[in-house]
Amino acid sequence: MALGTFWMIDLALAAGSIALLLGLLYIYVGNFRGLRSPLSAGLIVFASLFLVENLAAIYFYLAMSTWTGSGSYAIPMLVLNGAELVGFATLLYVSWR
Repeated sequence: MALGTFWMIDLALAAGSIALLLGLLYIYVGNFRGLRSPLSAGLIVFASLFLVENLAAIYFYLAMSTWTGSGSYAIPMLVLNGAELVGFATLLYVSWR
C-alpha cells in the first residue's frame, strides 16, 4: 500500500527534525568540549533522546501507514511534528547565536 499524503508530510517533518537535532548535537558537543559543564552534558542527552525518538517515529510512520489506510492517525501526528520542528528550529537558532 502506498503512503498517503499526510504520512509523507509526517516523514518529511521527522526528517527535518532529525537534521535540526544533528545541528544541535554539533553545537552541544562543541560546547561540552570547551566548557565541560553538566548543563552541556544534559543538553547532549536531551538532543540524543529526541534524535532516537524521531528515528523511531519514522519507523512507526512507515509501519502504521500500512496498518491503516486512512490518515486518521497521521493528521494529529502532523500537528505534533510541526510544533516539534518549530521548537527545534527555534532552539537551533538561539543556540547558534
